[in-house]
Amino acid sequence: MKKIFLFMAITIVATSLNAQFHYEIPKSQTQNRTQARVQQTKQASSFDWNKVTFGGGVGLQFGDYTVVNIAPQVGYNFSKMFNAGFGFSYSYYKDRYYVNGDKWKETASYFGFNVYARFYPINNIIIMAQPDINRMWRTDEAPDGYKIKDEKFIPSFLIGGGLRLGPMSVMLKYDLVQDKDSPYGNNIFYSVGFSF
Repeated sequence: MKKIFLFMAITIVATSLNAQFHYEIPKSQTQNRTQARVQQTKQASSFDWNKVTFGGGVGLQFGDYTVVNIAPQVGYNFSKMFNAGFGFSYSYYKDRYYVNGDKWKETASYFGFNVYARFYPINNIIIMAQPDINRMWRTDEAPDGYKIKDEKFIPSFLIGGGLRLGPMSVMLKYDLVQDKDSPYGNNIFYSVGFSF
């Protein structure tokens, strides 16, 4: 107990002596240091709105198989070679198919959220990754009006690559998760998008 008391007493005395020692730095030096620190902090924490990108894609197909897709995205150019961001998507599908000679009608809607990263290793070349989560609402209708409804969350993880042509991009993509109800199917597919 005496050793603890002695240690605390020495610590308090040493701190008091240190607090009494005072060295005054010339005012011009402190102002320059302060201004330099403020400038460094502003540069490190500033958000450059000129690096924000807006883009996405729109898809339309009509006929026996109908598709309507809207997918806006917002991103940020962290460097000339790297852009990342997030987006939302809505897709509507309508198809007619046959079961034992009877014509069925299928309609499906997907609402999704994604985050993405795009890497530009050389001019006009894109490599991308994009995890998605989609909410699906699907109805299959038999010729007699009987309906089968299904709804669920569907994960996807898209990888791909392609070309950037000014504000447009053309890419080949593939869904690694391969859920049977994925809006992306189970094959390699192409997409055309834009980014400003």
